[in-house]
Amino acid sequence: METGGITNTTGNQANVFSTKEAQFGDNPFLQLLVAEMRSQTPLDPVDNASFMNQMAQFSSMEQQKELNENMLALLQFQGALARLNGLSQGSAMIGKEVEYVIDEKGTKRKGTVEGVSVDENGGVNVTIGGKSYSLGAIISILGSEESKAPSKKTES
Repeated sequence: METGGITNTTGNQANVFSTKEAQFGDNPFLQLLVAEMRSQTPLDPVDNASFMNQMAQFSSMEQQKELNENMLALLQFQGALARLNGLSQGSAMIGKEVEYVIDEKGTKRKGTVEGVSVDENGGVNVTIGGKSYSLGAIISILGSEESKAPSKKTES
């Protein structure tokens, strides 16, 4: 006599031994547990306390795995927010003259920020004079080029 899987209210068959993504055969702990159950002798079976302890450890391990996945998703979201914040800060400098450091010796230059970008490592860079510099290389914002032009006074 063949029996089917348990059918839930949506009509899909649920596998008792599956989690969200992993199937029964994918988990080494469950494989060891099944091997232990198969190899036990009928006269000396595994006691319930030991079995429940192993199931509690398995449940704890699954929850830890889910927590780790959630933490990784949070870190990715936090990284995206940091890049967005850096782009926002950098975009406020577009068109402004800045003073920046170009090397480890501390050599300073002045130039106008032309653009902002994010590199492959997630660092925010500004483009000055056609070259890319780290946002951290900027040491001062001097103002925009338009604000330095002499103002025309109107006489009444």
